Amino acid sequence: MKMSNNIILLCLSSILFSCNSMDSTKIDSITKNTENNKPKEVIEISIVAKGESMNEIAFEPNVLTIASNTRIKLTLKNESSAAGMLHNFVLVELGSGKEISAAGLRAGKAKGFIPKDDRVIAYTKLSNMGETVTVEFDTPPKGSYHYICTYPGHISMIGRLNVE
Repeated sequence: MKMSNNIILLCLSSILFSCNSMDSTKIDSITKNTENNKPKEVIEISIVAKGESMNEIAFEPNVLTIASNTRIKLTLKNESSAAGMLHNFVLVELGSGKEISAAGLRAGKAKGFIPKDDRVIAYTKLSNMGETVTVEFDTPPKGSYHYICTYPGHISMIGRLNVE
């Protein structure tokens, strides 16, 4: 009887020891996953679309530098007051602005002049004169990107976003 109790005790100890080490591994894994899923820091940015004529339209600022692995809350304020001076903010891959603008024209007003294109990273809806619009998005990978206005004829509205 004493021998069988020792064997049972040895078996139970073995099981408890192996369960304990498995739990520790699972806890470490859960901790690492939780750390990787921390909420990203939200950075608020304001951009102004200005200008009363096609020669004056511009983004201000026209260069932004943002830390990588953050979330951006971007507010675009359309300060234009001239009739029909609509604007949007469209973040695109560097150098693709002209093609995206042309595709936006083909997409038309019903789609806000935003084409369905993998090079479009984030965008706002069209803003009327005096209107403010907002978009939230995660920073793309480190590098440089352009932001443009895809409203017809606004190809000269271009800025640069650097993600470091």
